[in-house]
Amino acid sequence: MSAHTEVRVRPRFGRGRLAMLGFVVPALVIYLLMVIVPSLQTLQLSLTDWDGISDGYDYVGIRNYEDIVASGRFWNAVRNTLILGLGSAVVINVISLAVALMLDRLNHAQGFFRTAVYLPALVSAFIMATIWKYLLNYNFGSVNTVLRDMGLPEWARDWLGDSSIVIWVILFITCFTLGGNTTLIYLANLQSVPQELLEAARIDGASGVKVFWNVTWPMIAGAVTVNMTLAMIAGWVIFDQVLVLTSGGPGFVSETMAFFIYKVGFGEYRAGFGSAAAVVLFLVVIVSTVAANAYMRKREIQA
Repeated sequence: MSAHTEVRVRPRFGRGRLAMLGFVVPALVIYLLMVIVPSLQTLQLSLTDWDGISDGYDYVGIRNYEDIVASGRFWNAVRNTLILGLGSAVVINVISLAVALMLDRLNHAQGFFRTAVYLPALVSAFIMATIWKYLLNYNFGSVNTVLRDMGLPEWARDWLGDSSIVIWVILFITCFTLGGNTTLIYLANLQSVPQELLEAARIDGASGVKVFWNVTWPMIAGAVTVNMTLAMIAGWVIFDQVLVLTSGGPGFVSETMAFFIYKVGFGEYRAGFGSAAAVVLFLVVIVSTVAANAYMRKREIQA
């Protein structure tokens, strides 16, 4: 009887597997054609002197990578990317967690405030950057206008033209744009923390800070890992904000690695050099993400 049953089950399992493959294969083919193949082609082009237009090109080996290492402009883009990537990841998570804790304690109108916090995330980075570009305009922007009307004309700055502060202005705008999703992820995890554990800690005499560090913080460790990883990846590939706000200026001061790749590849017709920079950015994202995940997962286990 069992042998007969096994004979019946196997064809059914085989049909199920074929059905699953039928759903997976089209998406896999599209992914291979749209992501994997272009990525491999980028690696190939990084070894050439292709200008992005001509039909032919010559292989130059690792010369593009040598030029990247010797390029001060590239290392400035790396510095800016590190500031925006790590800075936005830390700032966004700290502020989002604080906002989520406040929302979690609200007894009234929580839906309204949750919507208000999430609204900036619904607007594309391009549109949000355009809005901020007008707000920060030196001559007629609302920020400088308000400062002048308040009798503080010396505080008015060329926010997007001052090389000493422009990267920090972009960091602020980036954090303002990306914080909504992070806040909601924290809020969802906070609301899933068992109330029995919190009540037990309070009954034992633990203060609010001790309850957070010893009960709440370990319970939301997974959310911290997810949010830090997503924020870092978003920070590494910041492009829209730089394109709209400064176009990498003044000069090359505010260029990020993603904008640097776009500029040299399409604006300066150095597609081979830009492809090499793209390979370097890919390695930076992979290594930093894997390292951060390994550290955060280890922290989860210890918690």
